[in-house]
Amino acid sequence: MARQLTFSALATLLMAASSVVSLSSARGAIHVGVGAEESHHMHMYMHDFSTGPNPSAVVVARGTGPTLRGSVDRRFGDTLVMDDTLTDGPSPASRAVGRAQGFYVAASSAGSDPAVLVSMNVLLTSAPYNGSTLAVSGRNAVMAQVRELSVVGGTGRFRMARGYVLMKTASWSGNDAVLELDIFVHA
Repeated sequence: MARQLTFSALATLLMAASSVVSLSSARGAIHVGVGAEESHHMHMYMHDFSTGPNPSAVVVARGTGPTLRGSVDRRFGDTLVMDDTLTDGPSPASRAVGRAQGFYVAASSAGSDPAVLVSMNVLLTSAPYNGSTLAVSGRNAVMAQVRELSVVGGTGRFRMARGYVLMKTASWSGNDAVLELDIFVHA
């Protein structure tokens, strides 16, 4: 009987010990390779031009909805692919710091309240973030003074990033715009 009690106590002790080992292994696995998280703020300008000899945004599908307020001919459903230059100032001649590559879709059927769905990769080409990217997605309510988009991921220095982008219109003429971006990221 004592032998059975000892075996039973030993088995219980081993199961408890293995639970503790499993728990600490699981905790360690969560933190492996993550390291200390840093906050970053970047300020830049995005040059989105769909007119002229070298447009940075082109229509790949035409919508059939109403014309959007403030636009020359953009309609609900228009889909554009972009490869916009990012600079450190509002002038197109400012120093390039990256590219905004992705697409946007005129997603609001109310022509008086234009909004586009934006999905883009912000590719950074200058130090200290050269080669890193941020994945940005969200609703751009075009007529709002400040719009907020989500940073949903990244690569390189911004692996597993999260944060947000505050977007303002610096200038707008027809279908061409310069947008001011303030990017706040935790990675």
